Amino acid sequence: MNSLIKELLDEYSLEISDIRWMLANRLTESILSNNHDPEELTNIIWKGELESDLYNMEERFLNDMEFQLEREIIDEAWIRGNLAEASELKCIRRSI
Repeated sequence: MNSLIKELLDEYSLEISDIRWMLANRLTESILSNNHDPEELTNIIWKGELESDLYNMEERFLNDMEFQLEREIIDEAWIRGNLAEASELKCIRRSI
C-alpha cells in the first residue's frame, strides 16, 4: 500500500474494518436506492453478484485508490474526502 495512503489512514485513525464499513454502507445505499423488487434482489444474490462485490472489497478499494493515485487520476484531496466519509461513518457505527 502507498505510504501516503497509510499515513492518511493513520491520520484519520482508520483501520481496514472502517473502510469495509464505509463500502458496505455505500453498497447498502445503492441497493436501497435502486428500488429493486424482491425477485430482482434475490436474483442478484443468487447469481453471486453481491458476494462478488463484497469479496475483499476494502482491499480492492485501497489497491484501486493506490493505482489511481500513482497515475495521477485522483489526488490527496479525493482520498481525504473518502477517508472523511469513513471517519464519519466510524463515529456513527460506534453509537449503534
